[in-house]
Amino acid sequence: MAFDPNFVRTLEALRLLTRRIRPGDNRGDRISSRKGSSIEFSEHRAYTPGDEIRYIDWNIYARHNNLFVKEFSAEENLHVTLLLDSSASMGFGSPSKFEATREVVAALAYIGLSHFDSVSLYSFDSVLRAHRKFLRGKNRVFDLLEELERIEPAESSDLQSAFSVPIARQKGNSHAVILTDGYDREGLSFSIASLKGQGFEVHLIHTISREEISPDLEGRYTLTDLESGKRLDADLFSGLLEKYRTRFSSFCRDLERMAREQEVSYVHVSMDDSLEERILQIVRSGGVLERR
Repeated sequence: MAFDPNFVRTLEALRLLTRRIRPGDNRGDRISSRKGSSIEFSEHRAYTPGDEIRYIDWNIYARHNNLFVKEFSAEENLHVTLLLDSSASMGFGSPSKFEATREVVAALAYIGLSHFDSVSLYSFDSVLRAHRKFLRGKNRVFDLLEELERIEPAESSDLQSAFSVPIARQKGNSHAVILTDGYDREGLSFSIASLKGQGFEVHLIHTISREEISPDLEGRYTLTDLESGKRLDADLFSGLLEKYRTRFSSFCRDLERMAREQEVSYVHVSMDDSLEERILQIVRSGGVLERR
C-alpha cells in the first residue's frame, strides 16, 4: 500500500467530514474528557521541519536570525498514542486486516495532528516498538505515513511481554488507542490494565475481516495458523461452518464485554468496508473521537 498524494487528499476529506458529523470548534473535535479550554503561551523551541509556520516567532527571527516556534499549554491539549497490532494474524484477508488498519491509523493520526494534538505511533506483537513520538502539526503526517509503510505483520502475539515496558507519555490528557484483531485476549486485557496504570485513557478498535465473520468455504482444506504455523486438515461442511460463525460471534461479544468491564471504549470495524465507512463508524461510536 502506498500513501500517495491522493490518499492524503482522502484524509483531508475525512477530516472535514468528521467535523460536519460532530459540529464544534477545532479544540472540541477530538478525544476529550474535559469541558472548555484555556490556551496560554508556554515557551519557545527551535523550529523543526514540519512545524506549523503560523507559530514561528518572527520577532525573534528578526533579532537573532534563527527560527523559533511558540508553544502553548492548554487544558484541552491532548496526547494521542496509536498502537498498531503488527502480529502475523493481522495479515489475514484480502486485502489484509493489517493494510486496512494502517489506513485507519493514518486517518486518526491526520485528524489528531490537524487539531494540534501530539500524536505518537507504536506497533506491537511480542515486542512494543516506538516509531514516532509526540508529532505535532498537520505537516508531520508525512513522517508518520513514511513510517507506517515500513511496518509489516510478521511475528506471533505476546501482548503481556510487549506491554510490560512503559510507554512514553507527556503530562496532561493522554489517550492510548489500540487497534488489534484481539486474538491474544489475555494479553490484551493485561495491556489495557498496564496502559491505564500509566495514566492513559484507553480506547479499543477491534479490527475484523468479513472472511473471519463468514468464510465462504466448503470442502477439504488445510488450515494454517498464521502465528504458530501449525496446520490442520479439515472437512469444511455447512454444519461445521455454522458452529464456527457462532463461536466467532461469541469471541467478539466476549472481547467487547472485557473492554466494558475494564471501562474502555470499544468499537469493532469491518476492514472490508471503505475507509470512509470505517472512520465514520469509529466517529459515531463515540469513545476514540468523542466530544464530551
